[in-house]
Amino acid sequence: MKLDSKRILVPVNGDAASEETFRWACHLAHHTKAQLHAVHVIEVPLHLPLEEEDPEAINNGERVLARIEAVAAEEKCKDVKAKILRARHAGPAIVMETEDRHMEAVILGIPYRRRFGSCSLGSTATYVFNNASCQVIFWRERAPAPLFA
Repeated sequence: MKLDSKRILVPVNGDAASEETFRWACHLAHHTKAQLHAVHVIEVPLHLPLEEEDPEAINNGERVLARIEAVAAEEKCKDVKAKILRARHAGPAIVMETEDRHMEAVILGIPYRRRFGSCSLGSTATYVFNNASCQVIFWRERAPAPLFA
């Protein structure tokens, strides 16, 4: 199967999985000549107004996007568009961004997690999987090596 999407969104949150996903997306965008967009979502708790300024969250988002822009430069991926969104929950914000910006694919980095004996996607990835109208691609971290071989 060949990915022929020309507009790709990569949500980033500063963890290793999202950075490696973005790095892989840079390679993919370079080979397919796709436009690459990165988005960092600041989740605003329900008890606060959505417009409430949180300097710490904004500074963290700016650090995450600065790192993503550095990765793009390392990978020679030009014209990456990066932005911060404020929302109650990341999943719906990501889906709305795919719709508003006419994205053809979203690539989500998933850390390796096990809950109750099986792998868990988490609420954001599950929401995007169930609700995005574009292609959804997951890039999951490798499982840690077993302690006893």
